[in-house]
Amino acid sequence: MANTVIQLKFSTATAAPSLLNVAEPAYSYTSNTLFIGTPAGTGSIAIGGKFFLDQQANIFNLVNSAFTAANTAAASGAAFAFNHANAAFDSANSAATLQSGINATQNTNITNAQNTGDAAFLSGNTAATLQAAINTTQNNSITAAFLAANTAATLSAATDATQNTNITNAQNTGDAAFTTANNALPKAGGTITGDLVVSGNLTTSGTRTYANTTNVQLGDNIITLNAEIPSGLAPTENAGFEVNRGSSANVSLVWNEANDNWTATNDGSYFYVLADAAVDATQNASITSVTNTATAAFLAANSAATLSAATDATQNTNITNAQNSADAAFLSGNTAATLQTAINLTQNNSIAYASLTANNAAVATDVAAINTTQNNSIAAAFSQANTDVTNISISSADHGSASGVASFRVAANGRIISANTTTIAIDTSAITSGTLGVTRGGTGAATFTNNGVVLGQGTSALTTASSSTEGHVLTINNSGVPTFSHLSGGTF
Repeated sequence: MANTVIQLKFSTATAAPSLLNVAEPAYSYTSNTLFIGTPAGTGSIAIGGKFFLDQQANIFNLVNSAFTAANTAAASGAAFAFNHANAAFDSANSAATLQSGINATQNTNITNAQNTGDAAFLSGNTAATLQAAINTTQNNSITAAFLAANTAATLSAATDATQNTNITNAQNTGDAAFTTANNALPKAGGTITGDLVVSGNLTTSGTRTYANTTNVQLGDNIITLNAEIPSGLAPTENAGFEVNRGSSANVSLVWNEANDNWTATNDGSYFYVLADAAVDATQNASITSVTNTATAAFLAANSAATLSAATDATQNTNITNAQNSADAAFLSGNTAATLQTAINLTQNNSIAYASLTANNAAVATDVAAINTTQNNSIAAAFSQANTDVTNISISSADHGSASGVASFRVAANGRIISANTTTIAIDTSAITSGTLGVTRGGTGAATFTNNGVVLGQGTSALTTASSSTEGHVLTINNSGVPTFSHLSGGTF
């Protein structure tokens, strides 16, 4: 698995594990040794680690020192190389305490050290004859390099000072030009491309401000019109909002300064007064009168409850006419306050006609026919209520149980004509609230952590274990509880 951390068994106090499983790895920081379990699983074998790496590095360094000494010693190269070779040999033999598995590696290293020492010894004898000439050439090269370095050093200080000054001046000039270019706006005319942020107040002087934007958003909750009028000067100009409707007449909401009221127009020419107290009072009085008259007409029409079917049809027609007349009067009263007198006359005539028609219908009622109809209706209702139910048979029993609900069938007259128990079968989609407990087969929880592993808790609600750390796996801790962590081999 990608990026999973697997931690070996380890110890910071014990030099070697006493027992490992077959092929089980372990590392001791005390002895700096890597171990692996024996094939029988009864012990451990040292197979590597920092201890052995350090040992090999020490042998390698000693051999290299011997080789270098052999090549650089002109007078006593042979003896010096021989001594270092012997030192390497002795160092290789100093690991005699290593166990049998390591001895083979050491012997190979010792052999290689001996061979390298021998080669160094031979090379030292051969190189001795060339040493004098080499030394002369080296000395000459060193002298020339020393002189060149001293000559260049005398020029360095002045050059560095001049360069630093030029670099500083160029940087300052560039910074100033960059700041000026970024802060400059056109002095007259021009177009700004991109976003523009003004920190402070913005004042625009001109005859027109046009915003060609899709959305206009203002932080202020009050828009002030005619703001240029001084506070001590009496107002003379109207103010408001106008909607451009293209080929249709514009509409507007305007404060009429001459009449001190709000007006609105739906056609661009006739303005309606909004929220005028005097007009409102007249309209309200007219509406109240119309409502009272219509109510009286409605009650008069309904007072003829004993009318026959034909009379009812006439009454309904009259009532509908009265209602329509009242509605027309109500709408007319609310849409044209300036026409109130003519409207009131029309309303009163309509209501009076409706009331007169309803009263005439009531007087013309055939009482005998009405009584006959009523008696027939009462007789039919009495007969229905006393219908013979001797053929209905329901046994005495308890209905409904823990697994069923009582179900009854009721006749039109209110009598129960059948009863039974229906088994409860609720679709899961019908359960829209509550949490089903574990003892009833549920989870006992309303939600779970995303990407969590569900864990049982006996009869308690289920829980989850989760982790957002890459490489974590589900393990069991010392308390036997599942938890997410990197794999660990423990300690010894």
